[in-house]
Amino acid sequence: MNSKPFKFISALERSLKILVILFCFSSVFIAWVHFSGHNYNNETTKAYQVIAKGSKNLKYILFWTRADFAPFYYYGKGQTAFIKNNCSHVNCFVTSNRKLFNSKMTKFDAILFNGRNLDSFDLPKVRSPNQMYIYMMTESADNYPVCDPVFNNFFNWTATYRLDSDIPMTYMVIRNMSGEIVGPKMKMEWVSLDSQNVSLNEKFYTRMQMKRKTVAWFASKCSTLGGRETAVNRLQKALSSYGLTIDIYGACGDLYCRKNDVSCDEILRRDYLFYLAFENSLAVDYVTEKVVRALQNDVVPIVYGKADYSR
Repeated sequence: MNSKPFKFISALERSLKILVILFCFSSVFIAWVHFSGHNYNNETTKAYQVIAKGSKNLKYILFWTRADFAPFYYYGKGQTAFIKNNCSHVNCFVTSNRKLFNSKMTKFDAILFNGRNLDSFDLPKVRSPNQMYIYMMTESADNYPVCDPVFNNFFNWTATYRLDSDIPMTYMVIRNMSGEIVGPKMKMEWVSLDSQNVSLNEKFYTRMQMKRKTVAWFASKCSTLGGRETAVNRLQKALSSYGLTIDIYGACGDLYCRKNDVSCDEILRRDYLFYLAFENSLAVDYVTEKVVRALQNDVVPIVYGKADYSR
């Protein structure tokens, strides 16, 4: 699917396009990791659109599929997200208006297709050798496969959670002790904590000693392609022989905490030693925020997925 048609684009022109569009999208997604949701009022949006009209060398990017599905809605309208997040390049203008250039689709520098909403019967009729068709996806390929032959040799680039994507859009970033982003990537180089002279402070050590519960799992989807529910049942039976249990919160169990609220994290941080970071499907490199949730709350994640977690 990730083929490279239209080879006759000059090497220089193609390199410049890659550099600008890659900077635009990777910058916004790095900001997305740290900033959940944008609530801009109409006045702010209009202000950014005024800036857009006065900008030079704009790269026009069209959302071909619906703009109200992740990851598209993180980019806002016009240049909003790029300016708001202080991106390295802000000369990117996003829109879902197919008629921006009086229906001349070849005027867009890039056209984005969300894998969640792909429709083989609704595709551009004409394309230019100077524009990029980009397949974007943050959901598991196992849940949203692209199997229609019409998409063979259709996309120029991919922008997904996979580390071998042209534009990787992972659910997390890994920083070194200086705050520089060093991963995730295909070949990670982990630094030993011993070499960094990192020691557990007394407050952390006391907090860990006070934990009295074994394993927690937060889940709302109880039947999955990856079969994680079967793994949970088997683990539950194995633990029962030691007098231990898995505490299941949400639709798949009988315990509750407020969804996406700090109280859920407080429960993890205060009570539990382990957390089930079980993905809903088994796809290469598909690692979501579940692992981060455990690590941010001083809990050891037990992972279930098809990713190489050493990355």
